[in-house]
Amino acid sequence: MEKILCYSCNKSKNKLDVKRSSLLPINLLVCESCSSAKLEPRWVVILAGRSNGPDHVRDFIVKRKYLGNEITASELLI
Repeated sequence: MEKILCYSCNKSKNKLDVKRSSLLPINLLVCESCSSAKLEPRWVVILAGRSNGPDHVRDFIVKRKYLGNEITASELLI
């Protein structure tokens, strides 16, 4: 059986669930641990911030509800 990567943590998992993003109108494939922690993929937070403004993603950035490098203001303004 082929393993698929979780959109949020980028780890190979046997089982992923389809979860509706709370920031963008898209479905995501996430593992159980990322889903229960209510994490969003870093790229989703950046895209949502660019399209809807930094206030839309403020809570996700301040509370680090994503994995990976810290999101900078310049990434949201490009």
